[in-house]
Amino acid sequence: MRKLKLIVAVACIGFIGTAGAQSKLQQKLQAKMAKLSAKASQGKYTMYDYSDASGISGTYFVGEKIYKNHATTGFNYAREKGGEIVNEMKVDFGANQSMTFRQKEKYKTKHSINYFYTTVVSVEGVSVNDHWRLVEIGTNVYAFVHDKDEKVMSVVAKDSSLLSDYDTETAQVLFDQKMAVINREKMDKETATWKKNAVYAKNIGKIVFAAEDFHLMKRGYTNKPPMVNGKDFKTVLDMAKNMNQMAYFQYPPSKAFPGMEINIEYEMNGKKTSRVEYRSKSAAWGKMIKRLETKDFQYRQHAPKALRSYNTYYSQYVQDYAFMQVLYMNKDQFMIDNEYTLTVKMYVNRDGENGELIAEGVVKLLYSADAHLMFDGNPDKPEKKSVWTQFEEFLDE
Repeated sequence: MRKLKLIVAVACIGFIGTAGAQSKLQQKLQAKMAKLSAKASQGKYTMYDYSDASGISGTYFVGEKIYKNHATTGFNYAREKGGEIVNEMKVDFGANQSMTFRQKEKYKTKHSINYFYTTVVSVEGVSVNDHWRLVEIGTNVYAFVHDKDEKVMSVVAKDSSLLSDYDTETAQVLFDQKMAVINREKMDKETATWKKNAVYAKNIGKIVFAAEDFHLMKRGYTNKPPMVNGKDFKTVLDMAKNMNQMAYFQYPPSKAFPGMEINIEYEMNGKKTSRVEYRSKSAAWGKMIKRLETKDFQYRQHAPKALRSYNTYYSQYVQDYAFMQVLYMNKDQFMIDNEYTLTVKMYVNRDGENGELIAEGVVKLLYSADAHLMFDGNPDKPEKKSVWTQFEEFLDE
């Protein structure tokens, strides 16, 4: 770009004259600028003379640059070396920069997925301690994935025209789908072990409720089959007391649905709210409704979550604002000592669209006399704000 600016500056100084001359000059400059700009954007192209019987080897065009401005990379795959099966591939980035990968044979034979993991990293600017995966997401299209967070960093393809179809966002979805297939067999074996636990077996795919979180799960043992007997699970919760929920999954969402969001929907009397929907309404809502991601749900149960529960550590109530909103939408219907059915559904979600339903539950909420004083206000304690007053103050922000 500095060279381009210099050419333009010199030409302008030397060709100040007639309008015709200036017009021809402008045409030449525009052509020169277009040529230099195109060359600058193309990067460094190297064609690699690699081939093998499987068809994996060859020159691949790079989407997001991996090493400096190199726009191609070379795959050199070898199934055998010295009479031994090695399933090794060297990925050449040019200028003596490369990564060496080993193929995961199990994934190829069982799932027909070409999956490679790094054994040697020798690329300037890339830590030797970093681990990478190289996974085929389409015919002769591969995703470079960072092992730590399973994030697609770049896409490479033998046909450069495919890069417009396989951007990193699309590649991430396809990679996540491949990983879900790979993880399914192992997850089935683990689920079979968990099913030996009666509480888990009875509640797979269900959301259960209790007044206290420790009635739902023994604290600190999320990764173990339930250590509670289920006797304190409730079908009716008093709105004046703590209200907690927890889901039991058939598969850990982090493995079955990697890279996705968790959405929880609440419905009462035909009125419905959604955490994903309300979190996107405003900064105030976004602050109150934390984004839930599948990566944070690593087991077949999760740490209990409050619908509305008093936290002694913070000396205040912790509440799900999407849940509070569905209550607020029904507040004019509440009558003392009546029960109201709440349906809760948990989905995986991508870009605001719900995917698979992974758990659901139904509980009745009792609008007790104490709940009425708490939510609507206590005439004997006018100095104490009611739940609705506090919630309306939030809505007015």
